[in-house]
Order: sequence, then C-alpha cells, then structure tokens
Amino acid sequence: MKKTYIKIIFSFVLSLFVFTSFSQVKNYANLPDFDNNDYKDHIGFMTTPLTMKGQTLYLENVNDELLNYFYVGAIGKHEKKDKSKVTFYKLSRMSKEKLESLKGKWFIVIDYVADQFAYNRIYQAVPDMRDFSKMRRPFMKLLIGNTSDTVFYEYQNFYNQYHFPFTPMSYYNSAKNEYPHETYAFEDLNLINYDTNANYAIVPDQLIGQKLSLPVVTDATYERLFNGKRLYNYSDDSRKYSFTEYPLSKARSLAGKTFVVKDIAFDAESLTNVYLKLVQPNSRDTIYYKYPTKKQRDLFPFVIESYFKRIKSEYKDREFTVRGDKFPLTVMDIRRKRPLTLHQGDKFHCLDVVVKDGKFQLLMRTEKGRKFYMSEDYNIGDMLSFNKYLSTEKIEKYSDTYPTYYKAILQKELIKGMTMDMAEQSWGKPERAVKTNFDGSDQQWFYMGNIYVIFKNNVLHRVAMIPKEMR
Repeated sequence: MKKTYIKIIFSFVLSLFVFTSFSQVKNYANLPDFDNNDYKDHIGFMTTPLTMKGQTLYLENVNDELLNYFYVGAIGKHEKKDKSKVTFYKLSRMSKEKLESLKGKWFIVIDYVADQFAYNRIYQAVPDMRDFSKMRRPFMKLLIGNTSDTVFYEYQNFYNQYHFPFTPMSYYNSAKNEYPHETYAFEDLNLINYDTNANYAIVPDQLIGQKLSLPVVTDATYERLFNGKRLYNYSDDSRKYSFTEYPLSKARSLAGKTFVVKDIAFDAESLTNVYLKLVQPNSRDTIYYKYPTKKQRDLFPFVIESYFKRIKSEYKDREFTVRGDKFPLTVMDIRRKRPLTLHQGDKFHCLDVVVKDGKFQLLMRTEKGRKFYMSEDYNIGDMLSFNKYLSTEKIEKYSDTYPTYYKAILQKELIKGMTMDMAEQSWGKPERAVKTNFDGSDQQWFYMGNIYVIFKNNVLHRVAMIPKEMR
C-alpha cells in the first residue's frame, strides 16, 4: 500500500513537471515583449543583439539568400581529452525545404550560442590563455512558435543590416496587439513606415515613395551619384545592379531638384552597398544614390519633404528663449547687415523654417523687430542643434514662481528639487526612462549612455554617473 502511494505521488510530480515544462514553452507567446524604446531610432534591427534574449520575432518572407544564415543543429560533444564542459553547438546549413517551411512563423530568442568553430578557436589556444567568456556567440537560438523545435540564425555578419528578415513582435503588438497564426493575415500592417522623426531612415526601404529635394551638390554628394543598369542573370529577385559614375556636368544641374524614391537597388559586386533609385517627377531621368550607413548619416544631402514639413510645424510661429552657453551666439541682422549677439534670456519669434546654404535655418524676429537667420551647426542631416540654444515658451511659467529653477533651465543645469517637467526642459527627453521597484513614482532617466538622473516622488533626487566597470 505504501509503495502504491509513493508511485501515485511520483507520477503526479512527474506529470506536474512535464505539464509545467510544456506550459513554459507555450507561455512564451504571452510573455511581455520589449518596449519599442528598446530599439534605437525605431528600427527592427537591434544593434546590441545580446539584449534580444526573450524577444519574439516574426518571419514574414524567406528567400534563397537566407540559406546562408539559417542553421540546424544540436549541442556539440566534447572530445575525451576535453574537460572544459563549455557548451557549444555543432551546426549545419538549413535545407531549402526547411527554410521555406518557416515562412509566416514566429520565434522566441532563447539564447545566443557559439558554434564549434568559435569554440575550437578558444580551446586550441595556449591553455593558460583560454577565456571562454570571450567566445563569439553570433548565433541566435530560436524556438519555433509554441513548439519545442529550435533553429539557429547567424545574427552577426548578416550581409546587410538594412534587411534583417524578422519583425520584432513589439512593433506588431503596438499596432494589432496580437500574434499572427502561421500566416501573415494583416496586409494593411506596415511596421517600418518612415516616421518623420529624422531626416534619414535607418532602413532605406522606408523612403520608398518619399519626396526628396537636393539643395546643393557638393563633392561628397557627387561621389555618391551613379547611373545604374539592372542585371537579370540572377535567379533571385534581389534587385542587383551594375553602376557607373554619374557625369559631373549633369550632377551639378541636380541642385534644387526634387525626386521621388521609386525603389532600392544593390550593387552586384558588394551586397553591403544599398542605393536609392531616384526619379524626377514628369521626367524619365533616373539616378542612383549610394545610401550612407548609420555612421555616415550626417553625409545625407537630401531634405525629406515629410520631415521638413514636421519641423516647420514644430518651430514656425512659436516663441523661443535663448539658453545659456559658454560663448554667446552671434548672428547677422538681415536689414542692417550687422552682427547681433544673442544673450541668455533673450526672446524671439520664429517666422519660418528654411533650407539655406545647405543647412536648416530659422528665420527669427526680436522683440524690437530685428530679423536674422539662426543656422544649424551641421549641414543637412538629421541632427538639429536648435534645441541647444533655444527653449520653448513652456519654461516661462517658471520665471516668476521658481526663478532658481528657471535660471538653471536656461543654463542647461539639473539641480535637486526639480520636477520631471523642469528636468526635461533643461536636458530634453531622456534616452531611456526606467521605473524602479522601490516606489511606483520613482524613476531613473538615462542620458549619454552613462549619466542617470534619479527621481523620488517625481522630484529630482540626484544625478549620478555609471562607473566604467559597469558600462
């Protein structure tokens, strides 16, 4: 009788374990996804891949080129003399049939793993120099849907970060709040529309259909203009082209012209290069512009019409106050042709936003009626420096009631006792805001990667810096 009870209890525990394990797999779909803010610049390709662990990804389409980046495999076995017990995976390329079966499925990023090649490089090093913590782990281990099957995707060295094949589910959920069921059911859903937040798109596909104007043609611009010819001797539809230099005389005539982005193209010799296919309205002329990478985004010479309209609505017909800087800003009076020095606390009205001399500029008027242009620090790009020198009329409510904080905002300082609104007026929106577990009202704001501002009961408590060893 006693043995029977033991068997029953053991069977119950075993079934509970199996049920729990299975539930954990199925409940992956119900785990909260990362917030959109975890993705820098609103892109689906996370530049710090190790932080995607636990994220849900959706694969809308597949093509033959992806065969180079999808793998199948299992944990590798160590040789008898190998006592390290370090986990690595023995992987092999996925078959075309298997890859095609993944279309329309969603995945969970279980972990980042190293293949046998990465392990061997460390293991075969001089014994006392082995540091397995430095192993490259370029493969994402993906759980397929609510199954127990896994596949591996080579995240690093993908031929083009612009075409990361997955869609992070946080984007999907922000629009539909549900998971797809094996097929892409919502054709009206576009997760990577250009959002007008910058005069540059991280994913160049987002610019298809956008109108671009080219204010000036510089040497740097000319070096990126090409004639293109599509190559049809490829079995896939990868839009590969051959390119030749664009004539200098024709390039100079493009200044001031407007174009529509019809498509993107790839260089057959180097798949890492992406080109915008630009067409002038009411013209058959087509040019190809070599798109700058994210690190080169300040070289982007075009003005995106939708972005320009947005910043115009943001700045035009508003009142601004000059903020303090180490050196006063000097501008030129338009009518008198004399220098005009802007001092901290001076107030101006923005009459218009224009593109002049290859820069975004604000046409401003002083309280005495003097007009001047306030120019950007940078050439055409997506970095606006106006907010370094100006503050909106929102801070004026603090000028009489909280003069100490008002002066601190003008001087771009953070001091204890500021409200969150004051801190935002002084330093702008944080790169990241985190609510702590100690108090529901407490928050930490992060700036410049290593500075964080601690709030208690919505009031600034202190400003701290993350130590180097913890960055």
